[in-house]
Amino acid sequence: MGRILVHICCAPDAVYFLKRLREDFPDDEIVGFFYDPNIHPYEEYRLRLQETKRTCKQLGIELIEGEYNLEDWLEAVKGLEDEPERGRRCSVCFDFRLERSARLAKELGCDVMTTTLLMSPKKSIPQLKDSGERVAKEYGIKFLALDYRKGGGTQEMFRLSRNLEIYQQDYCGCIYGLFKQKEGEVFWDLVSFGGRRPGSKEEALFVKEIRTFAEGIGLPVREFEFPFLSWKVLEGGVWVNKEAVPSIVVPFSQSVRGRVRADVERVSGNTLYLNKQFVRLILVDRLADRPVSEITGVVSPTFLVPAEWRERLLRSRVEVSLRTEFLQERSRVLLIGGEEADRIIGIPADTLQDGRGFRGDYVISLIKSKAENIREGRVSLVLLGAHSLGRPGQRFFEELTGRCLEEVLDYPS
Repeated sequence: MGRILVHICCAPDAVYFLKRLREDFPDDEIVGFFYDPNIHPYEEYRLRLQETKRTCKQLGIELIEGEYNLEDWLEAVKGLEDEPERGRRCSVCFDFRLERSARLAKELGCDVMTTTLLMSPKKSIPQLKDSGERVAKEYGIKFLALDYRKGGGTQEMFRLSRNLEIYQQDYCGCIYGLFKQKEGEVFWDLVSFGGRRPGSKEEALFVKEIRTFAEGIGLPVREFEFPFLSWKVLEGGVWVNKEAVPSIVVPFSQSVRGRVRADVERVSGNTLYLNKQFVRLILVDRLADRPVSEITGVVSPTFLVPAEWRERLLRSRVEVSLRTEFLQERSRVLLIGGEEADRIIGIPADTLQDGRGFRGDYVISLIKSKAENIREGRVSLVLLGAHSLGRPGQRFFEELTGRCLEEVLDYPS
């Protein structure tokens, strides 16, 4: 019995490759090694790692995580930034990752190594074979250049990925591939906010981590992806006499042109209406973001501001700046239990702008406490993506399943 070290680049490429490898080498022990410091940004790296962990756990394969030494990788490919896919930068990248894999294989007593990169339609098998054989020879081991793409392998890989609801990345991984392979703007791939904003990689990672836990204790799960209208703040603020007023932008506020200098022309309850560009200021006793329950279609630039600023706002000229963006994005819902359960409880998966949301340990504790009821069909839990922006995940789930959620937990205060 021998040991085979498999360098793993991502779960979609790994799921069929590892299945075939086990079938072809039934007497050998397989060890997975996730070593991909090329993946950028770090949120994308963590998401791909989580899905690889889930895949290896389902297949019963040990997984070792390598170091995320991004700076060393950037130095290795310096000067090759503009190389095309399958060009010289890819060769250097393969050498970088496979050399580290070969070194670990030698340390673990593996006499053979290979890589799931061989499964990727975007990669050159001859290029990988050249790199793998060269670095393996340096450590006195053998490199398997397996072509599992042929004979319908690529199609089977896609089928398994869909069936297992594996996260499907839309670029190879490195920052240079991100710019070259993705259509449209990549700005939001490279910008991260605190918490788990709707449609973000952090939100997706949260859902995947909860899924892995639920599967691990034997609960049935289903994951559904859905499109929704997203909204983000680029920059904004409110000032009185050049002093910044604490504020939070209300979701779905549109941008204003330039820096608006205006006066309050109408007061209606706790709302102050400025006399330029439809700007509104809502006075609140406690400054905290509020989830949007309904999308009304009104997109007036609106800020929440503390009530103690009321008199100063009424007496002085107000300055406002705001740039926002409306986007078409995707999020997901995760059903833990069955659609026909007696009772279904919703849990927001995202966080508000001020960072409030449910912690992973709370959700795991809730799943544990209801695990027996979930198995018996009395209760199901559903994680709701993008919930703070008009409840699109809840609406999608209810339309898809024909079930209304009996309860949706409020965001923690």
